[in-house]
Amino acid sequence: MLCFGLAGTAAAATYSFSFPGAPLAIAEGDWVYADITDAVGNLGTITDVNVFVDIDHTWIGDLDIYIAHQEAGRSSWKYVQLYNEDGDSRNDMSNVLFDDEASMYINEAAPPYGPGSFKPSSNGPDADGDSNLLSFFDGDSAAGMWSLVLFDNWQYETGTLQGFRVDIETSAVPLPGAVVLLGSGLGALAALRRKRRI
Repeated sequence: MLCFGLAGTAAAATYSFSFPGAPLAIAEGDWVYADITDAVGNLGTITDVNVFVDIDHTWIGDLDIYIAHQEAGRSSWKYVQLYNEDGDSRNDMSNVLFDDEASMYINEAAPPYGPGSFKPSSNGPDADGDSNLLSFFDGDSAAGMWSLVLFDNWQYETGTLQGFRVDIETSAVPLPGAVVLLGSGLGALAALRRKRRI
């Protein structure tokens, strides 16, 4: 019974959470926050994160883009900078997947960007980012709030966030029933030992 309890874990899982508020206007010269709040429950420990974005914006080089995560039960946030004012006067970032395992940094590609997969910009992070590697989140709990954070550095150019999604791979998590079975197994062993001592 004890061994059966120990084996009761769920397999590694992949979760996808999409921003429900798109389309969202990107304010000129200001911060914009696209929050995802439905990453709840025991989702396991992060082993990989990828971020999908679809943005219409004139002069894409005005933008700084970050993915931020606040673990459930914590007050602090972690920020990974995906994009750091690259692309000059070109427009748009259409159907781009940010992925540490992609073959090219986005700032090494020729805009307009996408569709395609790119590593986050190697031109960073700036003072507002903690890292430019999505692996910075590895080992954290996947649960909590995720937010795509954008800053438009200049007035007179406009944009819209058409879509945003975060894809999270996690390690195995204990099944709730497994803990009960494990406890029952330990209780049964203790009872057997007591009987043997009598």
